[in-house]
Amino acid sequence: METCWWVLWWRLLVVLAVADVGLAIDEYSRADFPDGFIFGAGTSAYQVEGAANQDGRSPSVWDTFAHGGFAGGPTGDIAVDQYHKYKEDVQLMAEMGLDAYRFSISWSRLIPDGRGDVNPKGLEYYNNLINELISHGIKPLVSLYNFDHPQVLEDEYGGWVSRKMVEDFRAYAEVCFKVFGDRVSHWTTVNEPNILAHGSYDQGISPPGHCSPPFGAAACVHGNSTTEPYLVLHNILLAHASTVELYRRNYQVGWLTFDPSPRALLSDDHEEQLYIVQSADTRYLMVVEV
Repeated sequence: METCWWVLWWRLLVVLAVADVGLAIDEYSRADFPDGFIFGAGTSAYQVEGAANQDGRSPSVWDTFAHGGFAGGPTGDIAVDQYHKYKEDVQLMAEMGLDAYRFSISWSRLIPDGRGDVNPKGLEYYNNLINELISHGIKPLVSLYNFDHPQVLEDEYGGWVSRKMVEDFRAYAEVCFKVFGDRVSHWTTVNEPNILAHGSYDQGISPPGHCSPPFGAAACVHGNSTTEPYLVLHNILLAHASTVELYRRNYQVGWLTFDPSPRALLSDDHEEQLYIVQSADTRYLMVVEV
């Protein structure tokens, strides 16, 4: 098996975090990393795209959460406007010398109703972004989900608390594999599922903001912090497994990963921090080889 540079990516993040607390050298160069190491940057759709109400995109749970005032006031309606400025952004990435760019697809932009018809304008945007990256020698890494399923699915059956989400996610993933898979060979199903379950369905600090007293860090309006985090993680694992099976059977051209969040370097103990770095490939990343 070739060296998995997704693992190396996580190691870089953790090594840099350790350097920040004084465990490593202050300066790095490419020579400090193995041959073939991929340097890149990552974003999520709601953080950067903007154009929230343009070209057929429907509201996501992030839109509802932010406009409800639960994100402290700011919204992603405009963000950094990558939807309109993707060429400028890719040019900046090229000037920085990036090898890869990890971005997420907005389910609400590509399939506004959550299932069924593909939005031509959404398809055009992601095709343009992928092509622009490739034309500058930058590898596109695609995350299928980053806390932002269509609000219509939340309204219909409660999103991730329902087993129905498994089938809809698999269908959405298949659309992405079909239309982008000729140029994208590295995929992530769900970004930070552990954080999603904890923040969105236990503490209520991220969309859809579910929680119940006394566990919620926010004012709890709906949800059950005792049961929902476990239901959500169970359904996410089912969706991931179903999508992996689909990818292996019909679209076996690259890597498909699951992306739990790294353990935070909260300890002041240097031995503990070094252990985290040394074991980053097994503790922080689940890789499905295909």
